[in-house]
Amino acid sequence: MKTGTVIGRIVASKRLPELPPGALLEVQLDYPRDVVVCYDPMGCGIGERVMITIGAPAAWWFAPAHPRVVADALIIASLDDYDTPTPMR
Repeated sequence: MKTGTVIGRIVASKRLPELPPGALLEVQLDYPRDVVVCYDPMGCGIGERVMITIGAPAAWWFAPAHPRVVADALIIASLDDYDTPTPMR
């Protein structure tokens, strides 16, 4: 799992029918400082602190209802409180 901040919303008027309704959001990760596009089933907004999961655990969330979903990043929590992590050395 990783933490980050929602920095943008992506509008996709055409998308695979296997992808259920939900937003696609850009999340700026805390570490590494990458930007990831995440599927958002929770309704998070820009500026919100979130926790995400990436890879197979994100895809597993959709199964068995949507076994062919190709999303590999998923917002799993909206963070109410967050202490700034100590920088890694």
